[in-house]
Amino acid sequence: MAIDNGGAIAQKGFSYQNAVISLVAIRNYKKSNFQIYVEARDDFEVTYDANYHAYIQVKGLSRVSLNKLLAQSKSQAGNLKQSIIEKNLSSGDDDSKYKIVVYNFTKSDLSDMQELETDELFERAYSFSDDQKRKIGNSCSRALSLVVTDFKTDSKAASKFLIGEMQHQNISVDNKADIVLSELWRIISQKSEKEIVTEADRELKKITANELVPILQKVSALEKFDTVLKKFDFNEFRNAKIKKEKAKILLQYSSIKSEVVSEMKQCDLENINETTLVTTLVNSDLLSGLDTDAQYAICISAYCDILEEV
Repeated sequence: MAIDNGGAIAQKGFSYQNAVISLVAIRNYKKSNFQIYVEARDDFEVTYDANYHAYIQVKGLSRVSLNKLLAQSKSQAGNLKQSIIEKNLSSGDDDSKYKIVVYNFTKSDLSDMQELETDELFERAYSFSDDQKRKIGNSCSRALSLVVTDFKTDSKAASKFLIGEMQHQNISVDNKADIVLSELWRIISQKSEKEIVTEADRELKKITANELVPILQKVSALEKFDTVLKKFDFNEFRNAKIKKEKAKILLQYSSIKSEVVSEMKQCDLENINETTLVTTLVNSDLLSGLDTDAQYAICISAYCDILEEV
C-alpha cells in the first residue's frame, strides 16, 4: 500500500503514536459519530456509533513480547506500577474493546496467536491464544487484540504508508499529502498537550469527524489560504503571525469560523473582491474582541472553505 509521494514529507509533529492515530483517523473518520480522544485514559481512545469504545496502547519499541507487556516496573516510591496490559484493561466496561499497537512483536509469541479476518479499526489484528489469555489473567483479555503496523518509527516510511492509505480510502490529496499529514499531526499534538484536571477537561482531548473532514477532504483549501493572504500585501512578519493564528482555528475558533462562513455566504460572492470581503468581515462586530491577526486568519480560512465547495 505504501507509495512514493515524490516530494518532501513534512516531519514536524511526527511520532509513531501520532502516525498510528492518523491511520485510525484516515481509515475510520466516516463512521457515525466517530471521535478520537488522545492521551486521555489511554494513549488514545476511539468511539463511534452509539456504543463502540476502544482503548488503545501504542508501543513504538524495537521489540515487544508478551512478557514485556506483562512486566511491572517500580515507581520512584518503590511501588509496583501497572503493566502495559493491566493499564490497557483498567478502563471501560464489558462492551469495551482493547488494543495494543506495535511494529515488532516477538515471532514466537505471534505464532501462537490467531490472525483475525477483519478488525473494526485496523486492517489486520491478532487475538491472544487461550494459553496467553490465562497468562494475562484478566477476563477482559477476550476483548484484547494486538495490531502490528506495516510501518515503524521512521517518519518517511510512515508517511508513505499513510499516503497510500489515503488513496486506498479514496481521499484525494492532489499531490499535497505532506500538507495533510502536517495538519493531522499538528492537531493530534495540540490535543495531546492539553492537561486533564477535571472530567470535563477530557473534552479538550477529543478530535471529531467534523475536525477531520476539513483536513482530509479539503486539501486545496490549505494552499488557497496562502494565495489569498498574499493579496493583502502584508510583510512576511505579519503573514507569519496570521498563519500562526490559522493553526489555532480548529481548537479555539471553530464556532466563530462557522458563523463567518454563514455570513459570507449571504454576500454577493461573484461580484465582490476577496480582499474587500475579508476586510469587511474583519471590521464587523462579528469578530470584535479577537486579535486582528486572528480575525484575518478566520476570515481567509472561511473564504477558502467556501471556494472549496464551489
